[in-house]
Amino acid sequence: MKLFYSLPKLISHANTVVTQKDFVSIDIFDTLMVRRVHDPDMVKVPVARFIANQAREMGIGISWKEVQDLRDKIETEQRARNGKEHPDHEANYDHFMVEMLRQVFANRYSDNLFNSVGDYEMKMESAIMSPRSDLVDWIRKLRMEGKKIILMSDIYLPSKYLKRLVADKGLAEYVTDVVSSADTFRAKASGTGFSLLREKYTIDTNRWLHVGDNIISDGIRPTDQGIDSLVIHDIKEKQRKGIVRLIHSLSRPRHFWKGRNVLQLMLPLEAENTEDSDLFVDGHNLFGMILGYFIHRLAEQCKQRNIKRIYFCSREGWLFFECWKRMEPYLFPDGSAPQSSYLYVSRMALSKAACANVGLTPTNSRVALLPAQNQDFVDICRVYNLDIKPLRPALKRASLEPDDKIALVPIDSTEGVNPTNPFSLLLHDTEFQTEVRRQGVPSRVALEEYLESEGFFDHEDVALVDIGWLGTIQHYLNQAIMERKDRPNIHGFLLAATRMGPYSNSEESHYIGLVFDQHQLNLATSYILTIKDILEEICRAPHPSVIGYDNSGVQVKPILRTEQDAAAKSETEQSKYYEPLQRGILQGVERYAVAISVLGYSSDFVRPWLNFLIVSRFAFPATKEIKRIKHFFHQDDFAAKRKVEKAIVRLNQSLWDLAPLKVAVLPFIRSRYFYRHISRMLRQWA
Repeated sequence: MKLFYSLPKLISHANTVVTQKDFVSIDIFDTLMVRRVHDPDMVKVPVARFIANQAREMGIGISWKEVQDLRDKIETEQRARNGKEHPDHEANYDHFMVEMLRQVFANRYSDNLFNSVGDYEMKMESAIMSPRSDLVDWIRKLRMEGKKIILMSDIYLPSKYLKRLVADKGLAEYVTDVVSSADTFRAKASGTGFSLLREKYTIDTNRWLHVGDNIISDGIRPTDQGIDSLVIHDIKEKQRKGIVRLIHSLSRPRHFWKGRNVLQLMLPLEAENTEDSDLFVDGHNLFGMILGYFIHRLAEQCKQRNIKRIYFCSREGWLFFECWKRMEPYLFPDGSAPQSSYLYVSRMALSKAACANVGLTPTNSRVALLPAQNQDFVDICRVYNLDIKPLRPALKRASLEPDDKIALVPIDSTEGVNPTNPFSLLLHDTEFQTEVRRQGVPSRVALEEYLESEGFFDHEDVALVDIGWLGTIQHYLNQAIMERKDRPNIHGFLLAATRMGPYSNSEESHYIGLVFDQHQLNLATSYILTIKDILEEICRAPHPSVIGYDNSGVQVKPILRTEQDAAAKSETEQSKYYEPLQRGILQGVERYAVAISVLGYSSDFVRPWLNFLIVSRFAFPATKEIKRIKHFFHQDDFAAKRKVEKAIVRLNQSLWDLAPLKVAVLPFIRSRYFYRHISRMLRQWA
């Protein structure tokens, strides 16, 4: 037996002796594969929760803790019985899990239930395992040299489960056999596992090399039988596990460390830890954490409100949908996830359809003029895609020129028409509103047909998921279908809700911000507003904007911008730049889902760390971070091409709007913008 404290040194030595060997056996857990968690029993907890949830669905009242205690009790009893008849106190998952499930579910037990539990346990095992890249490369080399490779483990999981795990990691083609002590109750610990393997394959022990991590099971026992053994005590791996253990212990009494605990389990291991761009790292560790939390909260809201249908909206919703698909198997392990799909909608595609039912309202007029570049009726017509020619007689009656600066009508005004305000006269002109509605009808009809094809009206409650910020898409969509008797209740879930759009909240249509909401005093997450445009660029779908719907054929189809359009070209450039960041996000959110499944955390547990992450990275970013993450090719469909006054620009400016050079050289610039943002938010909440 030889002991090594680093894997490269072990493999270097192994290469000198393996030439004289025909068989190489390798321990699986903590040798060939390492776990993200420090304690392997942590995987049993989500399985216990899964079983408790299944029981609850059948009207059986049992907590996950009671399930776990029962499992431990039955497994311990089985090990004691087997220890009397066999040399090792081993257990078999198929035996003790069936017994435990029969006790919990009684006559409602079924083989399908057992299979679903087993499948989930193996999914979680696979999710927290990572093969050691050096050993994987060595195994491939040995296979090419004609060596027979056998993977071994002393564990309660029979070999059929271990073979699934090995296949999941792409190693099945290199392995001759996978052996588990659970099949025969003959383990490496007593040495009988090696004897059994020798008899099965008629192995000459002089031609056999074994590699493992346990001095007794993988060192002394095979050596006693004449098998050369190499034992790894990897100092770096022990250090990593020590850090994981420390963070986990800190997280128990302190919520702040729970989010850090999640991030620790998200980090890549071994072969996953490959060279990639800084943007990929930003996507994985920063934006992956934020969007993981967002989807986590979305899942909680859907469970709480019993929502069975989700639509991910607008171009940012495309990335949210991709995140949802990767996280859904872990957030809804019992398969109870709502139906979900991506909806091709945009403000431009919905705005005209909204006019068909409500005409041009004071609220919608105000929304059209929210961008500082917009100021006249021509801008309103552009936003709502209205043909101005049939509207000119009404403009003339109101003594309003198309390019006159609009004096907005108060939204909550109950005084009726204001004869001194030309725009008020226009909005109260019956013929004008009739014409606006008439122009909107074709768009509304096409939209309804598209929504019907997507099953939108087949549900009592639907969720619309969007990045934010005003809730405009939900507002327009609600107005476009408000006359339909089969319209569902619309639950809007935004990444952040600024509430700047004066939209009403009702039982039929309401929305909340899941990371930030202006109705809730949270200064930390309000810093997400300082990178609104950047977030839109990051989350943008790889297809051009939706500008309408074509219902001329058998099936209605969304109409997209042509790729030759100037805006579409700039968006293509943007998508290419952010591709590694989006890749990092998608990998990060999946690992976020695995981590919270293992740890059993609700989103409330993650929130304190998220607050810290947002403030530290967005309020006090490094100059190189701003330069790297900020890559503008932003196109605002609503905004005109006018130049905005410098005073207005400065009023709404955030740190991220400054040139990176200014951030680098101006003294105390981060602190100045930090307090400026706090003051602005407190004034809004006052």
